[in-house]
Amino acid sequence: MRRGTLGGALDQPYFFLSYARWDDRAAYVGRFYSDLLQVLDLPMTVAARQPTFRDVENILLGDDWLLELSRAVGSCRAMVALYSEAYFRSEYCGKEWTHFAARVKRYQDKTSVQPRALVPVLWEPVPQRRMPAEVKAVQYTEPGLGETYLEHGLLQLMQSDPGGAAYWNVVEHVARRVRDAADPFNLPVDEPPDFDLSTVQGCFPAEEATELAGHVMIFVAAGTKSRPPMGRSGTTYYGEAPCLWAPYSPPSLPTVVERAKRVITGDGHTASVRAVSTQLIRCLNRALHLNQACVLLVDAWSACEAPYRGVLVKYDQMHHPTTAVLVPCHEHDTESRTDNAELWDGVRGVFERNWMRRNDPHDPVFWAPVDQHDFDAMLARAVTVTQNRIAARGNARRLPPGPSPQPMPRL
Repeated sequence: MRRGTLGGALDQPYFFLSYARWDDRAAYVGRFYSDLLQVLDLPMTVAARQPTFRDVENILLGDDWLLELSRAVGSCRAMVALYSEAYFRSEYCGKEWTHFAARVKRYQDKTSVQPRALVPVLWEPVPQRRMPAEVKAVQYTEPGLGETYLEHGLLQLMQSDPGGAAYWNVVEHVARRVRDAADPFNLPVDEPPDFDLSTVQGCFPAEEATELAGHVMIFVAAGTKSRPPMGRSGTTYYGEAPCLWAPYSPPSLPTVVERAKRVITGDGHTASVRAVSTQLIRCLNRALHLNQACVLLVDAWSACEAPYRGVLVKYDQMHHPTTAVLVPCHEHDTESRTDNAELWDGVRGVFERNWMRRNDPHDPVFWAPVDQHDFDAMLARAVTVTQNRIAARGNARRLPPGPSPQPMPRL
């Protein structure tokens, strides 16, 4: 849920890091936290008086976590808030943000000085309609942060170029903002037992979140830099994990997963991501049982070999009316051009049954190849169709019977 740094005046955290625990599942938040401490380089006297506070390290078994959390939120000099969809769905992140914003407002009303002590960080892009009105009123973008950060968020910078100049530029900018707030200002302090964070009426989850249309599971079948597909001359389009595959924008931004999530969440759905595994069919069947749509994002090269070929062939032999398949391909990727008959015949061999409805405007759930100009529209249409099928289970169009399809026509 949250982490903070203690420093500054006695018993006052120098800054408090407010974030959704879900966003730290791969330890990226922890790394950002450490890097921010490194840039701040707090004096030893400050660190000794108020050592670094992190909930997973400093709140020990038997401690009153709510008491410690209330103390930190009620007395910290600055708050760094990591904006993401998970953040705006978290009740306690909403309580933290709301109470700290109220402390800032009380200081401003008393002194007529705006301390800018609430430091927003765009962790992942968030649609405006997912943000409460109170959050929208606080400026969270600045040109000096860089276009890549403003478009893709800090997490994408960390994943695509760890330790890169763009990432450190954001860290240093946030550190300056924290110093500018924590050093000269002294916000009103709310201490337990007079203050209990659990009693705060947080301004999120936003009401819009209750109006989501549904959940979409995204599955990715792609190689990695360490295990690129056979036949590829380089690893330009691949990342450290399948979910970091970037077929449209080498070397890495934006990933196809990020682009897909924007399309899906922009249409009012929630989305989750995982790599294709041997458990794919079980996951698809469970999603069908839970009325969740699924999307397979498949690298043409990776589909034709282990570890993906077997499970994708098995998928093709089954009928999942609420699952869509897209095979993204950059038009300037010379190795994957549509005249590469061997590659695309291989993909057709994997999806032999589904290939019969490839690019069918009347059954738009299997698209191959998909260039960068059509991806958003094709994905949105496929998700709409699968969501409609969920609403009318049993009315899905099935694959036509008959003999095996003829050799693949040139794309």
